[in-house]
Formats: sequence, C-alpha cells, structure tokens
Amino acid sequence: MNRKRVVRRALSGRTEPVYLEIGVKRGAAFRGVTADQKIAVDPAFKIPALYRRLAEAKARETLYFEMTSDAFFANEADFLQERGVDVALVDGLHTYAQVLADVENTLRYLKDDGVIVLHDCNPSLESIGYPAESIADFSAQHHWWNLLWSGDVWKAIVHLRSTRDDLRVAVLKGDFGVGIIRKGSPDSRLPYTVEEVKALGYADLKADRRRLLNLKGPSYLREFLAT
Repeated sequence: MNRKRVVRRALSGRTEPVYLEIGVKRGAAFRGVTADQKIAVDPAFKIPALYRRLAEAKARETLYFEMTSDAFFANEADFLQERGVDVALVDGLHTYAQVLADVENTLRYLKDDGVIVLHDCNPSLESIGYPAESIADFSAQHHWWNLLWSGDVWKAIVHLRSTRDDLRVAVLKGDFGVGIIRKGSPDSRLPYTVEEVKALGYADLKADRRRLLNLKGPSYLREFLAT
C-alpha cells in the first residue's frame, strides 16, 4: 500500500472533491490524482511540464501556491473556507512540528467525511528516522548512499493519538508508513503528554511501533474509509 493508492481510494466515489497536497515537489503523486479541484502547495515547485499537463488533465481546476504551508494557511483562509477539503496529502517538511502544524491547519477546513493522508510515518531504520531541520541538514550529516529521510514525522501520529479524542488515526504498512486521519472516535488512544511525546526517540519507536502508530495492514483501509 502506498500513499498514491490511499489518496485515490479516499477520493473514490466523492462528488466534485477538493484535493489538497502539501509538499508537491516534482508532482509524482499530484499528477496521478483525479479530483474536481486540485490544490498544490510547495515553497519551490520543480514540476516538469509533462507532469503539469498530466495533473491538469485530471481536474476541472488546478491551483498552484508556491509558498510554505504556513504562509498558505495564513494567507488563504477565505479560499479554503469557501471550498473545504475532501482529501489532503501532507508530505512536506519531515519534522514533527511542521507535520503537526500542517495536519492541525488542514483539519480546520476538512469536511466531516474528509481524510488526511501522511507520508513517512514509519521509518524502518534509525538513519531514515533521524530528526533534522531540513533535507539539507539531514544530508550534511549522512553519507550520500544513505539519504532516505522520513525524519520524526511519526511523532505527529503519537501526538495526535495522545491529545485528540475526536480523531481516528492509524498508520498503514508500506511506503515508509502511510498515516491516515479522519474525524471520529479513535480506535484507541495513547497516554503521553506533549512534553513526553517531544522526548521520545527512535529507540522508543523501534521497541513499540505497532502500539505507538496503531500500525495496520493494508486491508484496514477499507474499514477505515467505510466507517
């Protein structure tokens, strides 16, 4: 199960859906999504012309916001309030703080049956889960052959499962861990305070990742979307 398939499944059957993607990069995921309106947010788009054409062929309207996600949410509140968001993919800066901010901002505009998808929630190696402030920071501290980076995105999952009783949150196995979030009563919760979440390290994840992430097999997605 990968993030692209999860997004497509979450959009399936919706009428005139609005799709938001944070962290579009070269558009590898964005180009394959079909929706009525597609909103792309990235501080520095690097989307080839062909990918843009493919992306725009699968939407009535495609909108590009070349700015940070923080600036987007600060400046485009009316735009988002008018449309709402059916499905969002959050795949921007791979830090706990930024992913949490992106999720919480998206939730303000998420429709009642909407879904947020997160990438990079289950790093399999300590090097992949290394906490850094940016990809440049990460790259400077690792060898060129060891540059897969998920950062500490996984801590955003633990944070939400510890502090929110109005969200269903889980992580699907595959594709470095695909987080899924929607409104509703949680399957289970975690007991951590915010300070305790901040103090967690990769060793904690490695020792107890199934419980911390509410880690599920790919078949769980059908149940999650149907509820």
